Amino acid sequence: MKKQLVTLGILFTAVSLSAQMKNTEADTVRIQSIEDVNLHKTGNPNKARPLSTKSNLTIMETPQPIAIVTHEIIEQQQAKQLSDVIRNVNGIYLTSARGGSQDSFGGRGFTFGNDNIFKNGARVNSGVFPEVTGLERVEVLKGANAMLYGNVGPGGIINMITKKPRFEFGGMAGFSAGSWNSYKPTIDIYGPLSKNIAFRVNGAYEYAESFRDLVESKKNYFNPSFVFNLSDKTQLIVEGDYLYHTFTPDFGIGSVTDNATGVSRLATEVSRNQFFGTNWQYQTNQQATTDIILNHQFNKAWSLNAVASYQNYTKDYFSTERVQWLYDSSKNNFNPSWSRPLGRSYNEQNYTSLQINVNGEFNTGSFNHKVLLGTDGDYGQADTYAYKIDANTPVVLYLNNPSSWTNEGPMPTTTRSSRNRIDTKRYGFYAQDLISITKQLKVLAGLRWSSIQNEDTKVKNFATNLETPTPNSGTKETAFSPKVGLIYNPDENLSVFATYTNSFAPNSGFDEAGYALKASTVDQYEIGIKKNLWNNAIGVNLTGYQIINRDTYTAPYLPSGTVALYRVYAGSVRSTGLELDITGNPTKNLSLIGGLSYNKTIYTDTPDNGFVENQRLVRTPALTANASVFYTFTEFAKGLKIGATAFYTGDRKAGWNDVKGQKQATRMIDVDGFTTVDISVGYEWKKFMIQGRVGNLFDVVNYNVHENYSVNPITPRNYYFTLTYRL
Repeated sequence: MKKQLVTLGILFTAVSLSAQMKNTEADTVRIQSIEDVNLHKTGNPNKARPLSTKSNLTIMETPQPIAIVTHEIIEQQQAKQLSDVIRNVNGIYLTSARGGSQDSFGGRGFTFGNDNIFKNGARVNSGVFPEVTGLERVEVLKGANAMLYGNVGPGGIINMITKKPRFEFGGMAGFSAGSWNSYKPTIDIYGPLSKNIAFRVNGAYEYAESFRDLVESKKNYFNPSFVFNLSDKTQLIVEGDYLYHTFTPDFGIGSVTDNATGVSRLATEVSRNQFFGTNWQYQTNQQATTDIILNHQFNKAWSLNAVASYQNYTKDYFSTERVQWLYDSSKNNFNPSWSRPLGRSYNEQNYTSLQINVNGEFNTGSFNHKVLLGTDGDYGQADTYAYKIDANTPVVLYLNNPSSWTNEGPMPTTTRSSRNRIDTKRYGFYAQDLISITKQLKVLAGLRWSSIQNEDTKVKNFATNLETPTPNSGTKETAFSPKVGLIYNPDENLSVFATYTNSFAPNSGFDEAGYALKASTVDQYEIGIKKNLWNNAIGVNLTGYQIINRDTYTAPYLPSGTVALYRVYAGSVRSTGLELDITGNPTKNLSLIGGLSYNKTIYTDTPDNGFVENQRLVRTPALTANASVFYTFTEFAKGLKIGATAFYTGDRKAGWNDVKGQKQATRMIDVDGFTTVDISVGYEWKKFMIQGRVGNLFDVVNYNVHENYSVNPITPRNYYFTLTYRL
């Protein structure tokens, strides 16, 4: 805790805030405002200037789909965690984390990891449930973003933008409560400290039990920030946040697997509330982030943005492990059992990064250029501690004998046995130019050179107190990542584009000889249309894409029928899809969000020991859809707001994809699609607002599944209300 408190004392971040600055001269600093007035007025993301593109390009000039969820949407939907926010972005879907330990996402057939999640433009560890009350908005850049961010996964990136200081006094205090004894007080205060300095402080405490027996969660969040207008051309914003979250790891109801055939199914005969862990297991996450960003305007055409960030992340985990019921039909044994194992680990990550972006605009003859020149680098140190569990005699539970489903028992003692340390160094240089050949026809060309190096893993044995490297476990990869786009803008409200991008993605694990795996190369092709309608108040975007990952790896089956620890080349993955977004406020009273996406991600060109070809990847739904409608009364029943949201996740395959030549019949489990509907009602009177929500109105039963053992039921019908007082 001491380390986190010291870190908290120097927490910093910075982003653009020109709305709080007086533009009295033609060349006065004009740094993009986080409080995007036009965006909040129209709700149309096509009218915004996103921060995540690192450039001065508008969304209509950017040849890729970009989704923005504003704080108005977050607040009116009473979102409790990031997954509640992201479900407003079609094509991005919630997958399941092992043990329900974090918000885990996928997009366009690919999973999002640490390399896909950012906060204020800086990469952050994704192994937490981020606090959403402090978010100004969430930007999602779909598709490949390697040219800007290096080795990110091909599905897209999520950039969480936190609320920033203002030069007028204000804020709010709130209290939320709901089903299963959940409650959450929040505070948000901002204002000027002087003519050129402003502050903002966000904070929250949350306690929640669960529809799952014995499962509970406690969270503390603190987010101070300051803005310094150093001159009329230079601005510095410092910000940081600290998150402490302790909760019960929960692997859900598990699956039932036939030992003879390997065929699995969900254990749906188990009640949604039944918890199979112990009454003492826990996971505690702490995350402290610090950022400093400097914005400087050289003149009307050229500006600089520099970002330095630091993150400390820890995870302390001691819990029962995967729930996997086993029975042997060949012996006519229909008494599925599970020997409940235990797992204990501690992880710590320290991560520092720096990026510098220079934007400029100039003409060469009749051509106009908008250029971005940048460089970034980071250094991370990841420690994983292993433990020996003393007197670990697994408790055996039987699926058809509820009397064996015990949660009792003492917490075993543990001894720290070893530490694995991996140092990672990344850096890159990139340049991008938007060339206006004519007023309507534009070409975007960009190129990045990247280097990523994972040092050999260092293993420390605490019994001998010796530390030794693991030979050949490290890797070093360099790559060029080009991006080429063609944009046709006949007017400011229509954009037609086509793009090609190439990226690389590191692979974890090692081959049969013990060497680390080489990185994958990924190609993406995309076409799309962006159109503003209804007096520019609604944005309608249609996109089609194809992504090809040419280098994938899998753990093969051995002649014994077991799965090898090493990995072998497994062929290519091809993702093809179509996405439709409709977002905006057609009137000042009405807010609309809608989307529909289709995706098919399959294995192709696989070798004899690779995955079965043309088989959909597990955990990738073919269809997802979202809809949200909110209406605010301004005359009759003035102050009343009503709304409804609906979210659909299509049929999925859980478990593992099949491998050619495997002895088991299949390792995949069919999971049906589902739709949840929420309804909301609120009333605002003077400085007070009260809101109520019924979640999962029709009490739909379904599951999020991580592989085949962490099977977590979705939340049943629930009730939630929020009381807010605005200062």
